[in-house]
Amino acid sequence: MLLLPVEAIVTNVNRFVRGWAAYFRYGNSTHHFDKIKGYLRMRLALVISKRHKRSRAFGRSVVFFQSPNHLGLVGLDGIVAAPRPFRAWRVTPNAGGERRR
Repeated sequence: MLLLPVEAIVTNVNRFVRGWAAYFRYGNSTHHFDKIKGYLRMRLALVISKRHKRSRAFGRSVVFFQSPNHLGLVGLDGIVAAPRPFRAWRVTPNAGGERRR
């Protein structure tokens, strides 16, 4: 893992997290997304600190303060679709356009 460039690691993590977040965004998941966002930033900070053979605080400072966009990590803020009574969650009820069975 330490041999891969940080951009490749962030790209792979973003792909996984976007898919996961798209599946779980319906409902009350804001608190869980905040926990996941913090965990992702902490793990990326650990990778950076190990790569540079520095302290954990160095990795945190790079991810949290020196990078304006947290090295490209996907943001999970504002993607939760709250369930509403008597209203469909999605625009189309059947995503593929097939009829009801």
